[in-house]
Amino acid sequence: MAKINQLESLRVLKTVVEEKSFTQAAKQLGLTVARVSKSIERLEVELDTKLFIRSTRHMRLTDSGERSYQYAINLLEQWHGLRDELAETQAKPIGKIRVSVPVSWGLSVFSKLLAKFMSTYPEIDMDVNMSDQYVNVIEGKHDLVLRLADTLEDSSLLCKKLKTYKFIACASPEYLAQNGTPRVPTDLQKHACLVFSQSGEHRKWSFTKDHKTLDVYIEPYLHSNNSALFRESLLAHRGIALIPEFIVDADVLSGHLVPVLGDYSNRALNLYSLRPENAMLPVRLKLLNEFLHSELLT
Repeated sequence: MAKINQLESLRVLKTVVEEKSFTQAAKQLGLTVARVSKSIERLEVELDTKLFIRSTRHMRLTDSGERSYQYAINLLEQWHGLRDELAETQAKPIGKIRVSVPVSWGLSVFSKLLAKFMSTYPEIDMDVNMSDQYVNVIEGKHDLVLRLADTLEDSSLLCKKLKTYKFIACASPEYLAQNGTPRVPTDLQKHACLVFSQSGEHRKWSFTKDHKTLDVYIEPYLHSNNSALFRESLLAHRGIALIPEFIVDADVLSGHLVPVLGDYSNRALNLYSLRPENAMLPVRLKLLNEFLHSELLT
């Protein structure tokens, strides 16, 4: 019998655990049952521990077997990552990129960028998680995290600002014709306002003019923790929203929505790319970073 290497043993262990059967694992891997059994035995000798408790009818993973299974998953992922990385340097960029993006920005902006990137690099697989919840970059579940924030202070991450977006107070011409156009921020308290806020936050809009900031506390006509929800209501003439420009820029350009209180400025929202400082940068991830930087500069 040919020598059974450790990489194969890890692959066999992972498959046996997931198939819950030596016989099914052998079919999955295209090996004989005897080779699968021998591979597990060699691994148990190498690790000096029992991985499975077996009887004629049942098979149970030991605590050591569970730990070994988790390590096998990680080591095999690293091996696949190395294989993909080396393949990228010799041919077309391939492999998977796991990205986390904010929901509103993901739907309004990233969806279009993603289609263009995948058309340019068809061999790269994308796994995109859209969430407005805080994503722990250090955990390593994502190769790249894109985050919208005022500022970032975490020095343990490689952070790059990709773009700055403004907030726009806007409404449809029809709504303004019927309800009047606010001239100063306090006028908003007489209007139907579509207000974004996370749970527990004050429902206020802040405006700045001549280095002075004015906070306006508003009772929302429509309240949500995702600004993208407001776009259809704005276009249906239901009120005024203070909303990131990337959600409504096309509607403002077409005249379907009109900015108000243009003499005042609002806070900016920065888009950052984040990844762990000690993480290897595969060619495919470097290409995505360069693509996003190039596209978002325009």
